[in-house]
Amino acid sequence: MAPFWRGCPTVGCVESHSPGDGIVERYLECLAAHDWDGLATTIADEGLTREGPFCDLIEGKQHYLAYLRKVLTELKGHRLDVKRVLHVDSRVSYVELTEAFEIGGQRATWPECLLFERNDDGLISYVSVFFKQRGGDADATRSHAD
Repeated sequence: MAPFWRGCPTVGCVESHSPGDGIVERYLECLAAHDWDGLATTIADEGLTREGPFCDLIEGKQHYLAYLRKVLTELKGHRLDVKRVLHVDSRVSYVELTEAFEIGGQRATWPECLLFERNDDGLISYVSVFFKQRGGDADATRSHAD
């Protein structure tokens, strides 16, 4: 099966052949497939911190994996659409994506940006999640564009 991000631009600002090469892409592939064992292989055993969009913190690999498993398996029709992966250097990467799922029978989408940091072994040790928010109405959206 072809990777789900095929056709998605992967931008590498720095040519790198370090221990973490491909880890972020593997993380995204496993997350999209709800492959929790595969996902675990991309995350540092010690020192993992996930900072959420509401300044919520999850610390530790096992807590993070349990959180993802609970939240994502409860979301009906969960889908991950990766738009772009940007590797700043051998430790820092950004990912633009949209998560889609159903809420009350209606399709919902959440545009996001994820910041990843990798440790000396190349495994993910920090994840920070940022959401884009749509304006509440046309007037609010227009006022921010002016």
